[in-house]
Amino acid sequence: MADPAGTGRHRLAELTAAATAAEVPPAGLCRDLALAYEKAGDPAAAVRWALATTDAGGDLTCWTVAAGVLRRVSAGAVASAVSPGAAASVGAAVPARAAVAAAAGGAVMPSPVAGHTARSARVAVLGSYTTAQLAALLPLAAARAGVAVEVYECGYGQYRQEVLDPGSGLYRFGPDVVILAVHEGEAALPALAEDPERAVAAEVGRWTSLWEIIISRLDARVIQHTFVVPETEALGHLALRIPGSRSSMLAAVNAALGRAAAGGQVAFVDCERLAATVGKRSWFDPRYWHRAKQAVSLAHVPALARHTAAVLGAQLGTSRKCLVLDLDNTLWGGVLGEEGLAGIALGDGPVGEAFSAFQEYIGRLRARGVILAVCSKNNEADAREAFERHPAMRLRLDDIAMFSASWEDKPTQIRRIASTLGIGLDSLVFVDDNPAEREVVRQLVPEVDVIALPRDPHGYVRAVADYPFFEPAALTTEDTARTEQYRARARAAELAASATSLEEFHRGLEMVATVVPLDELTLPRVVQLIGKTNQFNLTTRRRGEAEVAELAADSSTAVICVRLADRFADHGLVAVVIARRAAEPGGAVLDVDTWLMSCRVIGRTLEDEIAGLIVAEARRLGCSSVRGHYLPTAKNALVADLYPRLGFRPDPAAPADAGRVAPAGGPGVAPAYGTGAGATRWVLPVASALNRPGLIRVVDARAGGAAVASASVRTMEEVAG
Repeated sequence: MADPAGTGRHRLAELTAAATAAEVPPAGLCRDLALAYEKAGDPAAAVRWALATTDAGGDLTCWTVAAGVLRRVSAGAVASAVSPGAAASVGAAVPARAAVAAAAGGAVMPSPVAGHTARSARVAVLGSYTTAQLAALLPLAAARAGVAVEVYECGYGQYRQEVLDPGSGLYRFGPDVVILAVHEGEAALPALAEDPERAVAAEVGRWTSLWEIIISRLDARVIQHTFVVPETEALGHLALRIPGSRSSMLAAVNAALGRAAAGGQVAFVDCERLAATVGKRSWFDPRYWHRAKQAVSLAHVPALARHTAAVLGAQLGTSRKCLVLDLDNTLWGGVLGEEGLAGIALGDGPVGEAFSAFQEYIGRLRARGVILAVCSKNNEADAREAFERHPAMRLRLDDIAMFSASWEDKPTQIRRIASTLGIGLDSLVFVDDNPAEREVVRQLVPEVDVIALPRDPHGYVRAVADYPFFEPAALTTEDTARTEQYRARARAAELAASATSLEEFHRGLEMVATVVPLDELTLPRVVQLIGKTNQFNLTTRRRGEAEVAELAADSSTAVICVRLADRFADHGLVAVVIARRAAEPGGAVLDVDTWLMSCRVIGRTLEDEIAGLIVAEARRLGCSSVRGHYLPTAKNALVADLYPRLGFRPDPAAPADAGRVAPAGGPGVAPAYGTGAGATRWVLPVASALNRPGLIRVVDARAGGAAVASASVRTMEEVAG
């Protein structure tokens, strides 16, 4: 009699052996492994290989099969989470967050990579063309980007009607993010305009008005696909000289929409760039359009899904933060310890120019906020000398947040880099020319993404540029100064190692906290922190720029924005509190709606000083007490005991579980709270004395006008310098 189980195990062994032989298994092999593990009853492995399919190329068939595996495993996870009698074998392989997400009514997916818990989002795909394939692949691509999504798709070409009709399926779905998947044929532009400025302005207005409705009525973010300028142009090359040509106006509309989206609630997928990358004749196939109204060739729908997911992940705070770089044959050609400083290939000749170009590209990533770290098996003094003395080095030591050069294995070095910089391993991306080093990192530190460099260094730039998960959500002054902030964190770690006590370490930092106003300069950073902070975040409520500005304009709302500097660096704006005055029978209460801090300053006693600022705001608003909420997530266990540690007591008026179920009803009305697993509510009378360590000097730059602000600036410069 046949042994199906034995046959299945044999098939798995064959496939696994084939995958082991290839550094990046082909998409077909990843697909087959996902199916085999699903059949074997191992959903975690099935999902792992389904997601690996997305890194192995853009084969539509493989992606479609992998998406099916993910969909079926997700459905099983939901069933196991909501059904007491579900099979334990499935439930055990799904993270505990499955039960929480299932209870909330969202889509549930196993964690995309080991040690990483996905964000969840409800995503609506509104298209001007047939988007069935895009909507089907988006959950797979989004899971690879760290986001578990539930997708709603409107009918063909019905995007505008769905947005304008409050009774449509879009409103019943209640999306967190709306994707406007539109093509150039939807642009209401003539072939040749007499008044191109007016035509462009009108077209831009058509789309910005939709954004405003989506943001105001649905409280959702918007991701819009830009228009692809067709490769066919009746005016030929002359079109570039004529502002009223359709191709010129389409380019102008794309640029104007980008400028109009400066508020932070709208992001883009640059389809014009994607189409140019693969070739516009390949991107748009008239056969697909005339037969099925498919504006993107099916061969490129996976790429569109992947880049849309990367932008989605950036908006929800799942983008990677740090690029970890090998040195020998990665930043320069040759082995420094063997060739010597004069013998490495860098700057001169075709190969040397390739390495220089790679360094220049890495430098551009650093300039827009990607943290750089070095992880090399080398003598540290020799490795540093290359950065200091080689005339063709484009990167310098000041560009590197942490420099690790030793003879330890690279997984150990990488773990230390993450620990020293205070970021998760799932924030790191590793680049090394050596396939063996890449593989050991994949095996021993699976949370880290690994980019497979080609053998030819001329392809290094493209290999890193093709990796989509460094996608930024915005560019703030804090982003451009990030390297120095993380270098300061590494220097602070050295100070901590030499200090005899924690208090001595903190005093040695000479910290100054400056309370700054919420204004047009600080608002983008505040919204960025609200959107991406996970660990020190008491309620993890996500709000956009318009909503934060509206809250701040309410006289019953207190907004506290805090910058922190120490003797090593100015860390920028690192903490935000939003609290609202609520009139209640026992007296007015200051209800803390949002309290978060950047992970870069956790553990420095700043939270104690902020508690004092919150109490001061309560007194200013005539409140007799402060009420705080802790809503647990998969990542904020760090602050579960913050309120009791600060002297707060359990709120006797709170329900058994105090989870948020509704937003505030209006000015002066506290948020509505109901049941929520693990949620707690705490109160502190404003008359209570707080035990503040006094290790941080606090300067309030909100009051007293320019003189106070100038004084605080001088203080910050003195401390940082």
